[in-house]
Amino acid sequence: MVAALVLAVLVSSPSTQVPLVSGKHPARRIESVGPEVVEVSLPAFRGAHAIWGATGQDASGRLWFGVSAANTPVPSAHLVEYDPESALMTDRGNVVDELKRAGVLRDGERQAKIHSRIVQGPEGYLYFASMDEEGEEDNGSRLPTWGGHLWRLQLATHRWEHLLVAPEALIAVAAGGRFVYALGYFGHVLYQYDTKTAVIKQVRVGSVDGHVSRNFIVDYRGHAYVPRLRTAATSTDRRSVTASMVEFSTDLREIRETPLVYDHYVHADNPTASHGVVSIQEMADRSWFFNTHVGFLYHIVPPPAGTGEENDAAAEVQSVSWFHPDGRMYVPSLFTLDGTTTLLGLSIDNLVEGGQSGVQWLTYDLTTATCRVAPFAVHAKDGSMVTRGLFYGSSTRDVRGDHYVVGSVPTDAGDTRPIVLRVRPRVR
Repeated sequence: MVAALVLAVLVSSPSTQVPLVSGKHPARRIESVGPEVVEVSLPAFRGAHAIWGATGQDASGRLWFGVSAANTPVPSAHLVEYDPESALMTDRGNVVDELKRAGVLRDGERQAKIHSRIVQGPEGYLYFASMDEEGEEDNGSRLPTWGGHLWRLQLATHRWEHLLVAPEALIAVAAGGRFVYALGYFGHVLYQYDTKTAVIKQVRVGSVDGHVSRNFIVDYRGHAYVPRLRTAATSTDRRSVTASMVEFSTDLREIRETPLVYDHYVHADNPTASHGVVSIQEMADRSWFFNTHVGFLYHIVPPPAGTGEENDAAAEVQSVSWFHPDGRMYVPSLFTLDGTTTLLGLSIDNLVEGGQSGVQWLTYDLTTATCRVAPFAVHAKDGSMVTRGLFYGSSTRDVRGDHYVVGSVPTDAGDTRPIVLRVRPRVR
């Protein structure tokens, strides 16, 4: 399944200053104390399976989770609202029922996943995408049978509005300026929704061998940054793959393509198994950081606002360093304390066969290129320790400063259930 990475682990605005590194050295390691990690209860529904990084926050401070489904005749993902103040979780509906209400449900259709982030548009609606993987070929030769849908939610009424049906699975959503974008696989097809005119446009960015990036970035202007993998023949007729980050203006013109170091982007020389951009975080100066599948940190720096020329100018995409002091590491969650000089991340050692050494909490100081490494011990709702699970991408943080990590854990019945973890860093 393209959207799932199977791993089992033992759980053990000032401007941003980027460290002056060569683009390959890991951060310097400092041992640290682990955060407080507590499970937050979710509403139960039949087939609830996992949360694949589908998190978000609205302007009122409420959090949102997309809970994927499995092992039911017609899997249908649910949208869940969480109020951190009252600790109240509310199920706000499921995709298949909403497709039926909108009059666009096809006979036999299923939508097992809400995989995308849940983002708020400039007019206040929440935007997200659903998708299904049935019938797809991992090598990219066949699209999934049911593709994907772009949605928005009216917060005042909690009414879903259907915006788009796509033949591709819509795996990621991002917003900036007046635009909302969705990324579809295969081929990295970028859809753009104009919140003022309701016009939808699209462009094919390009991706090979069934490669799917789990995330992409949209800056404050509405420029989109999407990874591209392309193939070329060498002089000896050997096939080669190159990676790059492509910037699109709001009229979907390609205005800059920045090469990415192949080994800093692709895992195990296998584009199909590589998740591309796995974690993202916006900073107070409106720049963005992102981690690739192998844990390499990049920085996107758009031109500053107010110059009068920023809408046509390209951003700089800068190499920073390996995020983890040990180098290659899967870092599916990325947060920031105040948007200035500190990044927080969750790392999982799953990149080397037999090398699953567990989950760690990382605190990366951008001014010194040092990284505090701490254990990540998970407590379930009943107070017991969670020793196995899949923990996936998020950049969601509530107004109190707690961070939220999501994923799934095994059940006694041999299945999995979704999990939401509230992470509270301890004072050093």
